Order: sequence, then structure tokens, then C-alpha cells
Amino acid sequence: MPTLLDVFATPRNAKSRTQKLRQAFLAGYRQAHPDFVHLPLDLGAEHATLPAFDEWDIEAKFQMAYGEGKLDEVAAARWDRLTQLTDQLHAADVLLITAPMWNLGVPWMLKRWIDCVVQGRLTFEFVNGQFNGLLKGKRAAILTTRDGAYGPGTPYAAMDFAVPYLRSVLGLVGYGPIDAVIAEPMVMGGAEVGAAALEKAILEAGGLGKSL
Repeated sequence: MPTLLDVFATPRNAKSRTQKLRQAFLAGYRQAHPDFVHLPLDLGAEHATLPAFDEWDIEAKFQMAYGEGKLDEVAAARWDRLTQLTDQLHAADVLLITAPMWNLGVPWMLKRWIDCVVQGRLTFEFVNGQFNGLLKGKRAAILTTRDGAYGPGTPYAAMDFAVPYLRSVLGLVGYGPIDAVIAEPMVMGGAEVGAAALEKAILEAGGLGKSL
């Protein structure tokens, strides 16, 4: 049975437009895989449990990456929490990331999770001058909403620091193909345009869930 790691940064949850895409994707995925293992990670609620990358986290990371791997009790506990997160990626067949665009990029709690799981020797290696992702053979999907239109060919395309970033960082650790469903513009085109764009994206998200 497949395992889906479901990472979402939607603090409004039930009121969130982006959550509607996630729910549609999950319904489609459940239809295709009734017995799938679901690993949800609500970053809006659980971000405080993530490593903060303070002095202890950084010291543990550097010791494991560049030192002799000798950790004191505090650093060992910090490193264990980090590896719990990367272990989830290795255990999952599919990664789903759901997050709206915030200030042209991704929500800060999603960036915090990314900084935790993109780790040398855990999810990627640097070999012979090239990055080698350790999560090859795994699929990823991105679901997002944004108030304006930032797609290719639009005046604001160069200001999209969300989807291209997610594609790049997921590709770095080996994911591929990486699919994306984008609902836009939610606000700047007016209420009717936003509602139509969201409905279209909901259908796309459901279809994507069925196909993975």
C-alpha cells in the first residue's frame, strides 16, 4: 500500500481556500488507493515542534556532517528530531505540499520545515561537484493559491518565488516528476474570476490525486 506524506501550511484550515485543493486531492488519492497510509503534518499547528536551528541544532548538524559524529545528550536529542522528519520523506511514496503564496514566497513555517529536511547525507549528497538527491523515484505534488496571477507570460511571472522554489528544492533532493495545481487569481481578477479559478483548480487537484 502506498504512503502519502501530507505537509500543509494553511493556518486558516477550514476557512482556507488552499485547503479545498488539498481535500480534493486527498479524495482523489483515496479513491485510487483506498488502503493508503496517510501521514499528515499540519505546519500551522505543529511548527513549534520543528527544530529551530539554534546553536544546538547547528552544532549537531555540523558535527554529523563534518565532524566525528560525537553528540552530547542535548545535541543527540535535537539530531534525533531532525532525522525523524527526514525518515518520513524516505518512508513516503508521494509527498504532497499544500500552501498559499505569502508575500511572493512560501509561508515561513513551510520554509522552516524545508530547512529541517533538506540535509546533506540525509536527503542529498554532493558528489563530484554535483548534487545527488537521495529521494529519487518518489513523486511530489504542490497545491497552492495566490491572490494575483504569476504564471508564465504574465507581467508578474518573475515575482513567483514560491512554485519555482519548491520545484527546485524538491528536485535537489531527488523528487520527480513534480506536479503543481495553482489557483489564481483569487482576488485581483474580482470575486467571480476568483471563484471560477478555484473551482477549476479543485477539479484539477482531484484528478491529480487519482492519477498518482
